[in-house]
Formats: sequence, C-alpha cells, structure tokens
Amino acid sequence: MLDIVLSLGVQPIGYAEIFSNRRGDFDRPQEQIPYLGDRIAQPIANLGMSSNPSLETILRLKPDLILGDIRGNQQQYSQLSQIAPTLLFDYVGGNKWQDSLQAIAQVLGRTDQAKKIIAAHRQQITKTRQILAPVVKAYPKVLMVSSEQLNSSINLVTPLDFCGGLLEDIGFKLAKVSNSAPTTITQPISVEILPQLDADLIIVQGYNIVELSNIKNTTTFTKTQLQSVQKSWQTNTLAQSLRASRNNRVYFIPTYICGSSVNFMEN
Repeated sequence: MLDIVLSLGVQPIGYAEIFSNRRGDFDRPQEQIPYLGDRIAQPIANLGMSSNPSLETILRLKPDLILGDIRGNQQQYSQLSQIAPTLLFDYVGGNKWQDSLQAIAQVLGRTDQAKKIIAAHRQQITKTRQILAPVVKAYPKVLMVSSEQLNSSINLVTPLDFCGGLLEDIGFKLAKVSNSAPTTITQPISVEILPQLDADLIIVQGYNIVELSNIKNTTTFTKTQLQSVQKSWQTNTLAQSLRASRNNRVYFIPTYICGSSVNFMEN
C-alpha cells in the first residue's frame, strides 16, 4: 500500500515494516526504506512490526486515517479504529491492487488521480508488450519461483502474485503444476519438480529472512536478499540442468518488491 498512497501524492506520517528490529524513527527514509524511501519527503515515525504495530506511537501521531493488512491487523482493528478511521486490505496481487487504489483514493478525495494512475499503468503495459513482443515470441514460457534456499523451501509463483500477474499482462505464460485456477500467490513445490516445469526463461524471487532488517541502502539490501538463493541455485544439480540455466536465462529479483505487506499512517 505504501506505493499506492505515494502514487496518490500523499505522504505518510508513520510506517510499519513487515520486519523490524530498528530503533528510532525513519529519519533517513531514502536509506532505510527499500525502493520507496526516496519518494518519502521527510522523516516519519517508526511503528515497529506491521503485524503488531505500536499503538502508543500511533496514538501519539493522531493520524486522520490508518491503513493496514486484513490478515495481519484484524486482531488490532478495534483498538486501531478507536484511534482513527481504519481500513484493512487483503493482498491478492495481480491487478487487484486497483481495487485498493480506488478505495483509498475515494477516502482521500483523489479518485481522479487514481483513474490517471490506472490509465498510465495500462498504457505502460501496452507499450511494454510492444517492446517485448520479440522476446515473448522467442521465449514465451516463464518459470517464476520464490525461495530463500532451494534445499529448504521453494514456491511456484502464480498470476495472483503482483509480479506473476505483471508477466502475464506483458504476454508471457507462467509455468504451472495444474490446470486448476490458483487461489494463492504461491504454491509450495519440491525442487524435484523443477525439471517438469522447465521453461524458456526463469525468474527467481529471492529473500533472506536473517538479513531483512539489515538495510543500509537499497543496493545493499537487494544484494543481501539475493545472495543465498543465487548460491543455492548455482550449486544445485537439478536447477543447473534446466534449459534456461544452461542458456544463461535465469534472473533474480527480491521477493520484497513483489509481495511485501505493510501498514502505515496517513495525516
């Protein structure tokens, strides 16, 4: 939601991370908040963990509106709503972000801006489809997975994931384990299944739980999030046997930019 609110031209006064052992507020958000921090114009309050935000800090901020995650904040809803009007949203990825955008824009009185954002997004999709049409034609099938280390866990990304849905909007087809419509953004699989999902391109969403709170800047954060999965991919025999691996068509991106879930306050 942070990107949605910032896209509407509204600045948060407080923010809660999906992870947090940080002390003090975000006095240098451009360094402390990956990817979106450079769009935050001034220091903002640190609300702690998004699943258990500091009610004392929120009360002190006196926000006009509280936005949260329906799965992570349902238990605090009654307390949060006593502080300020509270809206909880469910992350479902794909194009469903537009529902959250329009709902938040309506509350903030920025429905016209929301329409412009959706129109601009569609125009960008159309433009990108045209640019990447030769790539899609040559390499139509994409395997997208999410993992920290292949020997511990691996998840198949579905079109309900934001990045997975974006790939299909551009024209690619995601590899899948069945013809049934997915109900979750990822599906757990074993590494032994990978050869059955062989594709023209592979995109790996990587993460590192231990290093999640070790943010010095976006570049460093991205590197620490990908190191573990890159190493395990490069040393895994099954992963290296895949056609895309043999042809150097495996790409790594942080899971954080596709599926992070956050809470923050608006003033």
